[in-house]
Amino acid sequence: MPELGPLFYIDAWPFLTPTLVVLSPSTLHQITQAHSLPKFPAIRDFLKPLTDGRDIVSMDGQEWKTWRNVFNPGFSASHLMTLVPEIVKETTVFCTLLREHAQKRDIFTMKSLTDNLAADVIGRVVLDTNLDSQQTNNEMVKALRDQMRWLTFGDEGFPLRRYHPLRPFILAYNAYQMNKYLSPYVDARFAIHLDKERTKAGSRNKSVVDLALTAYLDGKAGERKAHGMDSAFKAMVMSQIKLFLFSGLDTTSSSICYIFYNLSTHPSVLDRIRAEHDQIFGSEIRQAATLMSRDPYLLNKIPYTAAVIRETLRLFPAASTTRAGEPGFNITDARGLQYPTNGYLIWLVPQAIQRDPAFWPHPDEFLPERWLASPKEPLYPVSGAWRPFEHGPRSCIGQELSMIEMKIVMVLTLREFAISGVYEELDQLKAEARIPDSQPALKTGKRPRTVDGERAYQIGLGQPSGNLPCRVSILAG
Repeated sequence: MPELGPLFYIDAWPFLTPTLVVLSPSTLHQITQAHSLPKFPAIRDFLKPLTDGRDIVSMDGQEWKTWRNVFNPGFSASHLMTLVPEIVKETTVFCTLLREHAQKRDIFTMKSLTDNLAADVIGRVVLDTNLDSQQTNNEMVKALRDQMRWLTFGDEGFPLRRYHPLRPFILAYNAYQMNKYLSPYVDARFAIHLDKERTKAGSRNKSVVDLALTAYLDGKAGERKAHGMDSAFKAMVMSQIKLFLFSGLDTTSSSICYIFYNLSTHPSVLDRIRAEHDQIFGSEIRQAATLMSRDPYLLNKIPYTAAVIRETLRLFPAASTTRAGEPGFNITDARGLQYPTNGYLIWLVPQAIQRDPAFWPHPDEFLPERWLASPKEPLYPVSGAWRPFEHGPRSCIGQELSMIEMKIVMVLTLREFAISGVYEELDQLKAEARIPDSQPALKTGKRPRTVDGERAYQIGLGQPSGNLPCRVSILAG
């Protein structure tokens, strides 16, 4: 393959929009921080079946600034620390399900469990409610998952899904199911807040939606309070709820899978994490949940755990992002060459930059130690080369939540369970046709396949191939 450098064009007309790929920290800084280019319009089309085109991912300009400011407080690190006990509750349910799989000694797909965990955590953080999708079949989450399967972006070469005659009806039905759940919920939360305004009573607002409603009512200060909520505001809130749920299922869920996978193949790293957890949370494993709930800031005292998360996100970032070029705006490379952007999709690809040997020594190796290195050491990361959440004002609003959730999962699972991927064992079961009909998810995939020697390569929206088939056992002691 030719060496294309940190900037290159791809012209796949008429199948894809002409694209400018950007792959270096200095050039990425130009389009995300020095001059933040707008999101590419196709992102809005992709998300429209979920959000009706009203979401802070695809918005731009003043509209984006206004709504991002409404939701920023709910995702601040200080506020999320107050919600750690709620995240711990959902993670203990996840641990219960792992114990059940350990007792059954069965093979299961880890992604199915982490999807439900991510949905329930978002339910707690955003809605202050128990969706209970880990133990029941929540209709709203079910509709969201089905909607995700019908989203299309970059599928122009495979038009059957995009132009399937039933797709508009399926999308409309799923949207109805989600809104049927969310509409009365938002109305009820608004009524509670309005009542507090009238009575001057108050309690600590916890959820992202509560904080957004507080901002909305504060914005009406001095006006005559309406008995009902502005319909445009309500629609916007509901759209963001669906976006946050989608993002949790799409990103954090996959990242947790890859943490388990990487640690199962690097036992010395796992031993070091367990020692760190023993040091901070004590040797009584079941006490860790109580300790974190009482003192959430203990999560800031496990640097090696954070390093493992960062290294996992370096090797397996959950998403890339796209921007739209602008007339008269050029990107300048290290040689001073100008790359026009007008008319191009600008593609920011963390999967490439985060494995580029120009920025990362031993780029394909899992080395959490690089995140503990001093600036003078060779492993010390190059500034701006780690971009799983992107940089600048359009960086991921949920990155603090994602980091906290992954730390909690690791603390509550890694000392109790041994989790291992079982791709080869599953291959054998498939070859012998010995997968029971009760586990159809394990029957997907026709033949073993690797990408760069990796069985758990990324597919779809960034999840591991086969959704990471696993076995789990309970550790002695």
